[in-house]
Amino acid sequence: MPQVRIENTTLELLPEKAIYVEATKTIIVADLHWGKTGHFRKNGIAIPLNTQHADETKLSKLVKRHKAERLIVAGDFFHSHANNETDGFAHWRTAHKELQIELVTGNHDILPKEHYSAWDVLVHDTICDEGDFVISHDELQNSDKFYLHGHIHPSCKVSGNGRMGITLPCFCMNKQKMAMPAFGGFTGSKRINPRHYNGIYIIAEDEVIQWK
Repeated sequence: MPQVRIENTTLELLPEKAIYVEATKTIIVADLHWGKTGHFRKNGIAIPLNTQHADETKLSKLVKRHKAERLIVAGDFFHSHANNETDGFAHWRTAHKELQIELVTGNHDILPKEHYSAWDVLVHDTICDEGDFVISHDELQNSDKFYLHGHIHPSCKVSGNGRMGITLPCFCMNKQKMAMPAFGGFTGSKRINPRHYNGIYIIAEDEVIQWK
């Protein structure tokens, strides 16, 4: 898979819409929106039950495959107020009790702090400083370091010689920052302008391909 070097740290870009840092055995993801499908169903919108389960399974497989010791969420871990799906996170946490979990709060992370304490989740209000880079949810106005962020759910339209094209989730970066795709399967995306980035890595099923 493609790797990006930030100072002395190598970031491996994964098709599961995650980043792996081997040096610290850390998985980094953004915008899981855990509990979003339950929120919609609670408001009378029919959403398949297996959507949330698929995200949980994908995350578990990532942690197991890489033997990760840490999980950092770049905001919007949970979607809204507590529901059956957010309560169900306690079971996922129990199955991964040795995993250190850290959250950089996003605009959707509105659960009471007592929830995070009970789940043994370390919360960072603005950034998580990883030494060679920092992790945030929103884009930062002023940062002395390169940063990874979520929030915008980036995607890019890829087309050939004709007019047909397909829009795919992507990692996109410039010299200052990298925007991460949304990990959650029920999040939607925002098409980015490729001219604003000097590096774009699209996710095509089980591959990450450098497109720009």
